Amino acid sequence: MNNKRDGTTYEYQFIARALKHSLDVFMPIGDHLPQDCIVMNGAGKLFKTQVKGTSAKGHHKYKVMATTGSGAKLPIDCHKVDVLVAYIEPYDVFYIVPCLALEGSLAPGFYPHNEKSTGRYEQYKEGWDFFKS
Repeated sequence: MNNKRDGTTYEYQFIARALKHSLDVFMPIGDHLPQDCIVMNGAGKLFKTQVKGTSAKGHHKYKVMATTGSGAKLPIDCHKVDVLVAYIEPYDVFYIVPCLALEGSLAPGFYPHNEKSTGRYEQYKEGWDFFKS
């Protein structure tokens, strides 16, 4: 598959899982915005969400590009995005990472295959409760 098609697939995987968690998801028309979707919880709170994913394993971790822009890649702007959702396809796992936790990281790493990992973002693995806040 190509990157654009993969990205669309990851977004729809996220939407299906979010619905199972009793969340409502709204998608803007086009792909010119920094958010892929808006998630609304049962209390009506909205979360601007960027969905990224990967199936390619690095040396010992999976990375997603937490960037925006079609030219020079820039870190996700936390004024425009509340949460990065990282989907690790081989494990069918989502990481729900608050944007501020990225601290400007362009390529956060994830370790879904290592249950004992103390990686920086492992606390966000399947962290669907983020949307309840």
